[in-house]
Amino acid sequence: MIINSRALENLEVRGAEYPPPADKVMAAQVVFYIQMALFGFVFMGENLFSAMKMAVPPLVAQVKENMFASFMFIWLVGNMIQGSLLSTGAFEIYHGNQLIWSSLQEKRLPNMEDLIKAFQKSGVEFMTSHQDGS
Repeated sequence: MIINSRALENLEVRGAEYPPPADKVMAAQVVFYIQMALFGFVFMGENLFSAMKMAVPPLVAQVKENMFASFMFIWLVGNMIQGSLLSTGAFEIYHGNQLIWSSLQEKRLPNMEDLIKAFQKSGVEFMTSHQDGS
Protein backbone atom coordinates (compact mmCIF):
# COMPACT_ATOMS: atom_id res chain seq x y z
CA MET A 1 0.00 0.00 0.00
CA ILE A 2 1.14 3.51 -0.72
CA ILE A 3 -0.27 6.74 0.59
CA ASN A 4 -1.85 9.20 -1.82
CA SER A 5 0.71 11.98 -1.58
CA ARG A 6 -1.93 14.71 -2.02
CA ALA A 7 -3.65 13.51 1.14
CA LEU A 8 -0.61 14.42 3.20
CA GLU A 9 0.50 17.61 1.40
CA ASN A 10 0.37 19.63 4.58
CA LEU A 11 1.90 16.94 6.77
CA GLU A 12 3.88 18.41 9.63
CA VAL A 13 5.85 16.22 12.00
CA ARG A 14 6.64 17.65 15.43
CA GLY A 15 8.36 15.99 18.30
CA ALA A 16 7.78 17.21 21.81
CA GLU A 17 8.37 16.05 25.34
CA TYR A 18 5.34 14.83 27.24
CA PRO A 19 5.80 15.85 30.87
CA PRO A 20 5.73 13.04 33.44
CA PRO A 21 3.42 13.37 36.46
CA ALA A 22 4.75 15.57 39.28
CA ASP A 23 4.86 12.68 41.76
CA LYS A 24 7.13 10.69 39.46
CA VAL A 25 9.40 13.70 38.96
CA MET A 26 9.66 14.05 42.74
CA ALA A 27 10.38 10.31 43.12
CA ALA A 28 13.12 10.54 40.47
CA GLN A 29 14.69 13.44 42.39
CA VAL A 30 14.59 11.38 45.60
CA VAL A 31 16.32 8.51 43.76
CA PHE A 32 18.97 10.98 42.57
CA TYR A 33 19.65 12.20 46.13
CA ILE A 34 19.82 8.61 47.40
CA GLN A 35 22.24 7.84 44.58
CA MET A 36 24.46 10.79 45.58
CA ALA A 37 24.33 9.74 49.24
CA LEU A 38 25.38 6.21 48.28
CA PHE A 39 28.27 7.60 46.22
CA GLY A 40 29.37 9.55 49.29
CA PHE A 41 28.99 6.47 51.47
CA VAL A 42 31.12 4.37 49.10
CA PHE A 43 33.80 7.03 49.16
CA MET A 44 33.64 7.95 52.87
CA GLY A 45 32.01 4.91 54.52
CA GLU A 46 35.10 3.62 56.34
CA ASN A 47 35.87 7.13 57.61
CA LEU A 48 32.35 7.52 58.99
CA PHE A 49 32.63 4.35 61.07
CA SER A 50 36.16 5.27 62.19
CA ALA A 51 34.99 8.75 63.26
CA MET A 52 32.22 7.15 65.33
CA LYS A 53 34.80 4.73 66.79
CA MET A 54 32.86 1.75 65.48
CA ALA A 55 34.12 -1.37 63.77
CA VAL A 56 33.84 -1.19 60.00
CA PRO A 57 31.21 -3.71 58.83
CA PRO A 58 32.47 -6.29 56.33
CA LEU A 59 30.04 -5.03 53.68
CA VAL A 60 31.47 -1.50 53.89
CA ALA A 61 35.01 -2.86 53.58
CA GLN A 62 34.00 -4.96 50.57
CA VAL A 63 32.32 -1.97 48.91
CA LYS A 64 35.50 0.07 49.49
CA GLU A 65 37.64 -2.72 47.99
CA ASN A 66 35.41 -2.82 44.90
CA MET A 67 34.89 0.93 44.68
CA PHE A 68 34.72 1.12 40.88
CA ALA A 69 32.18 -1.71 40.63
CA SER A 70 30.15 -0.16 43.46
CA PHE A 71 30.08 3.22 41.74
CA MET A 72 29.04 1.62 38.44
CA PHE A 73 26.30 -0.44 40.10
CA ILE A 74 24.87 2.57 41.94
CA TRP A 75 25.08 4.72 38.80
CA LEU A 76 23.45 2.13 36.50
CA VAL A 77 20.67 1.11 38.88
CA GLY A 78 19.95 4.70 39.90
CA ASN A 79 19.76 5.91 36.31
CA MET A 80 17.60 2.93 35.32
CA ILE A 81 15.12 3.72 38.09
CA GLN A 82 15.10 7.44 37.26
CA GLY A 83 14.59 6.72 33.56
CA SER A 84 11.68 4.39 34.20
CA LEU A 85 10.06 6.96 36.50
CA LEU A 86 10.41 9.78 33.97
CA SER A 87 9.43 7.80 30.87
CA THR A 88 5.81 8.41 29.88
CA GLY A 89 5.68 6.26 26.76
CA ALA A 90 3.68 9.05 25.13
CA PHE A 91 3.31 8.77 21.37
CA GLU A 92 0.46 10.63 19.75
CA ILE A 93 -0.45 11.29 16.13
CA TYR A 94 -2.66 14.15 15.02
CA HIS A 95 -4.05 14.72 11.54
CA GLY A 96 -4.92 18.39 11.52
CA ASN A 97 -6.36 18.97 14.97
CA GLN A 98 -7.81 15.45 15.19
CA LEU A 99 -6.10 12.93 17.47
CA ILE A 100 -5.87 9.70 15.48
CA TRP A 101 -3.56 7.66 17.73
CA SER A 102 -2.56 7.90 21.38
CA SER A 103 -0.31 5.35 23.04
CA LEU A 104 -1.47 6.79 26.38
CA GLN A 105 -5.05 5.74 25.61
CA GLU A 106 -4.22 2.47 23.85
CA LYS A 107 -1.47 1.49 26.35
CA ARG A 108 0.81 0.34 23.51
CA LEU A 109 2.73 1.59 20.49
CA PRO A 110 1.04 1.33 17.10
CA ASN A 111 1.96 -1.14 14.41
CA MET A 112 1.65 -0.36 10.68
CA GLU A 113 -1.91 -1.70 10.48
CA ASP A 114 -2.96 0.56 13.38
CA LEU A 115 -1.46 3.59 11.64
CA ILE A 116 -3.16 2.81 8.32
CA LYS A 117 -6.56 2.36 10.01
CA ALA A 118 -6.10 5.55 12.04
CA PHE A 119 -5.20 7.60 8.96
CA GLN A 120 -8.08 6.08 6.96
CA LYS A 121 -10.54 7.09 9.70
CA SER A 122 -9.25 10.65 9.43
CA GLY A 123 -9.78 10.73 5.65
CA VAL A 124 -6.36 9.85 4.25
CA GLU A 125 -6.65 7.75 1.08
CA PHE A 126 -4.49 4.71 0.53
CA MET A 127 -3.89 3.09 -2.84
CA THR A 128 -2.53 -0.35 -3.56
CA SER A 129 0.69 -0.35 -5.54
CA HIS A 130 1.06 -2.69 -8.50
CA GLN A 131 4.52 -3.68 -9.63
CA ASP A 132 3.93 -5.12 -13.09
CA GLY A 133 7.05 -3.75 -14.73
CA SER A 134 5.25 -1.11 -16.80
